[in-house]
Amino acid sequence: MPEQTGGRRRIEDARAATEGPAADATEEAALGARLKEAREYIGLLQEDVATVLGIPRTSVHALEAGKRKVTGLELRRLARLYRRPVGWLLGEEEVKLDDAEPLFRATATLSEEDKEQVLRFAEFLAAAGKPGGGGRRTARGTSPREDQ
Repeated sequence: MPEQTGGRRRIEDARAATEGPAADATEEAALGARLKEAREYIGLLQEDVATVLGIPRTSVHALEAGKRKVTGLELRRLARLYRRPVGWLLGEEEVKLDDAEPLFRATATLSEEDKEQVLRFAEFLAAAGKPGGGGRRTARGTSPREDQ
């Protein structure tokens, strides 16, 4: 049998790396990790996702663990639910996650007084290290320091 050429061997090596049970398991695990990341990022529980998809919570857990295959319809619904492109879920494209979104979600249920406190703290952090960083004016027209 003739010896394989270098080019043909590289093609066969590449094919072996992207086919077969080991490659499938790796891709399913990566998909599961992205599904979990997206779910946690928007603050949903597995139970919430299960309700939307009409499947048991244990199936959502299995999806995120890479132990259950995701159907095309489920993938499309998950992408819509998580507000991410299907390509991102599949690892084919990058999406920059907005840093403000988790902060917005975390403060959504706070009282107005608590939101004002969080805002003052954020402004304090932003001004830290800036020479002459002045305080902002509140809706009542006083500086935050005068309110206290």
